Amino acid sequence: MVLLEVNNLKTYFYTRAGIVKAVDDVSFKLEKEQTLGLAGESGCGKTTTCLSIMRMIQPPGKIEGNITYKSKDLGKLSKKEMKDIRGSKISMIFQGAMNALNPVHRVGNQIFEVIKIHEPDVSKEEGYNRVFDVLTSVGIDPERARDYPHQLSGGMQQRALIALSLVSNPDIIMADEPVTALDVIVQSQVLKSVKSLKDRLGLSMIIITHDLSVIAEICDKTAIMYAGKLVEFGENRDIFKEPLHPYTAALLSAFPSLTGPRMELKEIKGAPPDLLTPPSGCRFHPRCPKVMDICKKKNPAYTDSRKDGYVACHLY
Repeated sequence: MVLLEVNNLKTYFYTRAGIVKAVDDVSFKLEKEQTLGLAGESGCGKTTTCLSIMRMIQPPGKIEGNITYKSKDLGKLSKKEMKDIRGSKISMIFQGAMNALNPVHRVGNQIFEVIKIHEPDVSKEEGYNRVFDVLTSVGIDPERARDYPHQLSGGMQQRALIALSLVSNPDIIMADEPVTALDVIVQSQVLKSVKSLKDRLGLSMIIITHDLSVIAEICDKTAIMYAGKLVEFGENRDIFKEPLHPYTAALLSAFPSLTGPRMELKEIKGAPPDLLTPPSGCRFHPRCPKVMDICKKKNPAYTDSRKDGYVACHLY
């Protein structure tokens, strides 16, 4: 069952310097109880894609395309209707828990506030019982609900942010670099907690990350973004075993293998393009080792190159 469908999503920022094409014609589907990994270099449009789904883009940004959640076109909903969905049906774990949590309010009060926004008739006793339950589910002692964010460790802050996103029982959670600021051991603990909660609650998730090991560990499908474009989409096992797009292959070559033979890592030469003036044709062609003349002139269309997946590359 398809829970979320994004078709021809474009998010442009109309600035005095010109039009920044942050997300340019992106399409994908998210099925029920599926986890999708959204990967790519910094500035490729991963976070902007998810903020667009949540309709949290502020002027001078403008969203075009179709975003459908359970047959509802999110672009046609009123602000009030979208507010009812945001946080309750589609929730987001923002990057940097210390910045996302309010430093002057207790953790438990912040989680309770989310309940009151979406369920104004809930009693204080029932609401705080749910706060204690959701904190317990992410491995935090309910007594820590009285603490302020600075009294929690980095890992506990991240868990508290996960609890805040879960308290209204959403269908979809989007996590923006959920473990990027944590040490390796805490990363592993948080990822195991996320995976366990996802399986137990039947959640669908979108994980935004540049760490391919996170995608390999907890995702079912992978979407690779480059310079505002979705260049490859498919099952994890297919993309990690046989990447089709040269950019996907380059990303995997730049990442160390934990189980395979020791190999010299390969850098991706050059830098991502300025989205004010992106290159003509395929946006990766100035850095691509397999560039052809057509790559410089024509933007590649999506090709159904494998089952349950596609790639945007003239090689196919």
